[in-house]
Amino acid sequence: MQHNVRHAGQALILTMALSVAWVVKAQDGSLLMNGGFEDPQPGSPETLRAWRPDKAESGYALTTQDVHEGKRALEIGFDEKISTVGYAGTIQGIVLPDLAGRTLTVKGWLKRSNVASTAGLWMAFFNADGKRTVYINDYDKPWANALGWNLRTIEAKVPAGTVRMLVGASISDKSGKLLVDTITMETMER
Repeated sequence: MQHNVRHAGQALILTMALSVAWVVKAQDGSLLMNGGFEDPQPGSPETLRAWRPDKAESGYALTTQDVHEGKRALEIGFDEKISTVGYAGTIQGIVLPDLAGRTLTVKGWLKRSNVASTAGLWMAFFNADGKRTVYINDYDKPWANALGWNLRTIEAKVPAGTVRMLVGASISDKSGKLLVDTITMETMER
């Protein structure tokens, strides 16, 4: 019993620490943590802080070989022959206190290895029941630089009743790699 209580207490402390980190990061201008993919998880240099794979079957690794800014970028591999869901990506969850009605803008630098791949940024909003109420992406927008770095941007108004959201970048349709760097999310005054 004491063992379970200790773990519950550690989980609460971790949750509080992550909440404080989110508030501190929000004061820097971006509502996302580790948007430049520069901060690995302490003690685990191959694991990112605040981001996780959106489908474990994908290739998912930090790279220093081809970055847009800083020292690292995230490389996501997708193989349509082995995928059971048809896409691969990275994802970050965010609690949204008191942002209903505000417009959020997500920007990120993306680079794909296959022009036939569908790739881009996305946002999904959820209510208190866990139901997804809105999902938007930029998959149908053209790429100015077919195989180079592109600044992608999406905007959405936070629906009433939203308590949390997910932000991510994904690749699908044709096998290839997606490099992701410097993702930010800000509230816009409208």
